[in-house]
Amino acid sequence: MVGPGFILLVIIWILCILLCIIFSRFEGSVAYAGILCVIAAVIITLALWFHPRGVAPDETHVIYDQTYLRRTLIVSVLGVMLFVGMIVVAALHVFDQRRPTPLKACPY
Repeated sequence: MVGPGFILLVIIWILCILLCIIFSRFEGSVAYAGILCVIAAVIITLALWFHPRGVAPDETHVIYDQTYLRRTLIVSVLGVMLFVGMIVVAALHVFDQRRPTPLKACPY
């Protein structure tokens, strides 16, 4: 079952990708506004990720997980690094310009 937070994150990231594509067509300093969209989407994602979903119920038998915060932080950092790595791969390999080379050398 998908919750409203997941739907909100999907909408935010779709808008972020669309704005990055739109701003990449502009010239000048406006072309860098796509980076601001990605930074804003990352901040919103992290804020929603660490925001508590509700009040914890009062129970007499509570099991404390001391490593929960560390595991969540590691998974979050790895997710952000994966996203950054995918951007670097796209920038270096996918968007690399390929220039045609002549088949025969020009005699002059």
